[in-house]
Amino acid sequence: MAFIDARTLPDASRIEADLVIIGGGLAGITLARELAGGPLKVAILESGGREIDEEIQGLYAGTAVVKAPDNPDKPFDDYPVQSRARVLGGSGMIWGGKCVPLDPADFTARAWAPHSGWPVTRPQLQPFYDRACDLLEIPRFDADNKILKDPARPPLALDPQDGFFSAPRVFTRYSGGADKAAFDRFRTDFADAPNITVYLHVNVTQVRLGKDGDKVEALDVACLNGKRHTAVGRTYVLAVGGIENVRLLLASNGVRPEGIGNRHDLVGRFFQGHVTYSLDGDAETEGTAVHVSRQPSMSLYLNPGRTGAHCVVAAGLPAQARMGTGNFTATLYAVTATGAGTPTEAETRAVRQVAARVDGNRQVGDGGDGQLLGFFAMSEHFPNPDSRVTLDPSAKDPLGMPRIHLEWRYAKADWDSLERSAAGFGDALGASGQGRVCWPVQRGKLLEISSASRHHMGTTRMSADPTTGVVDPNLKVHETANLYVAGSSVFPTSGIANPTLTILALVMRLADHLKRDMGVRS
Repeated sequence: MAFIDARTLPDASRIEADLVIIGGGLAGITLARELAGGPLKVAILESGGREIDEEIQGLYAGTAVVKAPDNPDKPFDDYPVQSRARVLGGSGMIWGGKCVPLDPADFTARAWAPHSGWPVTRPQLQPFYDRACDLLEIPRFDADNKILKDPARPPLALDPQDGFFSAPRVFTRYSGGADKAAFDRFRTDFADAPNITVYLHVNVTQVRLGKDGDKVEALDVACLNGKRHTAVGRTYVLAVGGIENVRLLLASNGVRPEGIGNRHDLVGRFFQGHVTYSLDGDAETEGTAVHVSRQPSMSLYLNPGRTGAHCVVAAGLPAQARMGTGNFTATLYAVTATGAGTPTEAETRAVRQVAARVDGNRQVGDGGDGQLLGFFAMSEHFPNPDSRVTLDPSAKDPLGMPRIHLEWRYAKADWDSLERSAAGFGDALGASGQGRVCWPVQRGKLLEISSASRHHMGTTRMSADPTTGVVDPNLKVHETANLYVAGSSVFPTSGIANPTLTILALVMRLADHLKRDMGVRS
């Protein structure tokens, strides 16, 4: 129906809807798209405008540090701002568009991975993954995966018993980092529906509970120009990201001193992120590299950019169970050999020649010695209750909201899993006669060489049991009748997959639930 700049409303205006969605990022927009044209009156409350604004981004500012065994602490105060976008479309404005579902293993309770297991299964979520793929106009990730059946781009012939497999990734054009014009249509055209209103430049500062503390009565909202408003609905969905969801739940402590959904001290805990690990070679040491002995073409694994699909090599559940590890992927990329005449170049060439002969190849690649590729590793960050987002009551933003502190923690089990997985990847290549892996990384340097993605997961985790999670399998906050949470903060485990496709699948599942729960007929 409309876009409304909340700064232009009369002070103390009352915003009313059946469903109030807090946050106009990809989760909030997709939920509204699913309800567009229906009988429910829907309001989206978005802090930003149509373009990223430095003053509005400043509301994200906080402090952060990464801690891990055998590594010096890594100050990370810029991360709360640079890893998010407070704007219509959210982080979709800076997202590269990569799409992939979580692996079936990611949903499984694994005895060697504490706090693992989802209350929904991959087969239960598959229909919603299909719908999310259709929305983003990308191929579905189903059993008949055509990406792996192109004879011009054959997958590595890995032994299934080793448990490593080729996992496809594709790109959608609906991202601000890919096709801005297409993304602009995606983030605005749904508001043409008569039941949708999007309010811009409006910030929720408090979720107000009724006196019994079991139901949301209203939202306090504020604009940076000083105006204050109230938003009222039958049902509310919090969808402002894995850090900001926590901030608002903890800061809304007027009735429950511990905050909303935090009776068991779980809100903000189990923060998980995705990072990559790689090392460039130098004259003395080869970098993280893969020698491929027999494969004539590795184009399936070399990212063609946003124009096509590619694969990573991933550790499936059999590999994880055998090694006692989490999920792991190796992403390959083209490199030039380390400088001619260096000890590294000579040693690497000798290893490649020996490996090619052992693997029975003298016909393909670089002079019959196979191919040398670089790779970066990603390893699942195990759920850890001490890895958490908290509030800093001594620091307030211009709206009076307490700023956040992120203490991103790794445990010894995370490093063990990464190193075992890298070794297992090498074993799988060698056992199948496909190649060798070079992993020269020292444990004490892992934080130094790591590069963090903009993925914030786990902080309002999903569980059927209110003592082990913040939201139930339908994403409703335990013990709060009309408040739901959407986004990757509900993920119990993080896997390796970029979270956007799973976020959209869960949102579509939530939309179906809300239609039933709010009395919408099919």
